[in-house]
Amino acid sequence: METEEDVSDQGFHFPEDILLEILVRLPADSIFRFRCVSRNWRCLISDPSFLSCYVARSQESPPFAFIFQCGKYRGMHLFLSAFNTLQNFSSPFFSDHFPGLKVEATSNDLILYRSDFQEPVYFVANSFSRKCVKFPMHSSRRSIGPTGLISRARNGMTSYNVVRVVKSCDSSRFCLNLETFSSENGGWRSFKAKNCTFNVELDARPCVVYKGVLHWICNKMTALLAYDPCRSSDEFRFISIPNEAYNMNGMNAILGVSGENLYYFEMFGISIQERKLPGWKLWVLQDYKRGEWSLDQEGKERKIESICAVSNVLSTYSPLFPVAFHPWNKDIVYFWYEGYVLTFSVKKGWFEDKFSSVRSESIVSTWEIFPLSMPLRPTQLPQPQWDSSKLAMFADVKPDTDQRNI
Repeated sequence: METEEDVSDQGFHFPEDILLEILVRLPADSIFRFRCVSRNWRCLISDPSFLSCYVARSQESPPFAFIFQCGKYRGMHLFLSAFNTLQNFSSPFFSDHFPGLKVEATSNDLILYRSDFQEPVYFVANSFSRKCVKFPMHSSRRSIGPTGLISRARNGMTSYNVVRVVKSCDSSRFCLNLETFSSENGGWRSFKAKNCTFNVELDARPCVVYKGVLHWICNKMTALLAYDPCRSSDEFRFISIPNEAYNMNGMNAILGVSGENLYYFEMFGISIQERKLPGWKLWVLQDYKRGEWSLDQEGKERKIESICAVSNVLSTYSPLFPVAFHPWNKDIVYFWYEGYVLTFSVKKGWFEDKFSSVRSESIVSTWEIFPLSMPLRPTQLPQPQWDSSKLAMFADVKPDTDQRNI
């Protein structure tokens, strides 16, 4: 006897190449709904290669947002997105039980939170599916260190790793200690980096995930510290920043992924008071293995036209600095200015519009902004592989009515 799903598969049978041509032309909202049409459609849309094809061939990029973690109020998070599907997005949905949550890292649509309430713990959460996993920190110390999160999907199964760089208690100043957590075995391990031969000062800005590797900015934006938690080796790799990019110790610079490349953007000596937009440069990491950068585009200093609407926004004396790349379009860089997120066009060398606005009393720093992308299929958190009754909690919170269409 045929099941309803089998009948559905027969009724909506298309050759895969034709179906692909149809799907990549549809809005992202429709793609989410069409996962339920049949088993074949769900398998095709859920395949990781479909997202790359969709982004490359469609005229609409998948929804994304930015998490602004306000430095003035601990546990206060603002979520900005230009997509209607994410306008009602709010998180953390479990914050009532764990006040003062701090975002440590993001990976696609997963968010890593830290809570020091009662005892230090971590949460990996997906606010689209409204599920979270809680697990304790390895170290009993309440030390602070940069943390990274990376998730992988293989054969329909999701796994994630958390990597925490802990300040060394060793007498040697060249010692880097790491704590890593794997969802596959539910265990932590600690080790010292084998190839750290010079002093490393890690930046407080978020970790950047590229090619399945975690990258931290270090030594005042002059180098990247790269580590792959899936390799058995306990070694790091250091990648230099472009030689000409050492202006202002990276104060007006950002590192990020757009499309399938890693980019570095820097604007020189910003001085809006003089009604001038300074020059800028955009580099791309051309050869990852060799750590070689190439200059992609650059712009010269130019006057700020008074007739532009954005120019009116730039009429005050507040700091202006880049905060993030568009995750799919490397020609767009987002800036923060006086409570506004401005869209900067690399091709035009000028601001196009206001992406969004934030309450002006909120204090936002360049290292407190995290990208959050919504894949065509929300990442499914795996069930804990450890004793959840003692060490962890798996939460399944029913979505609000406003969020069921996300």
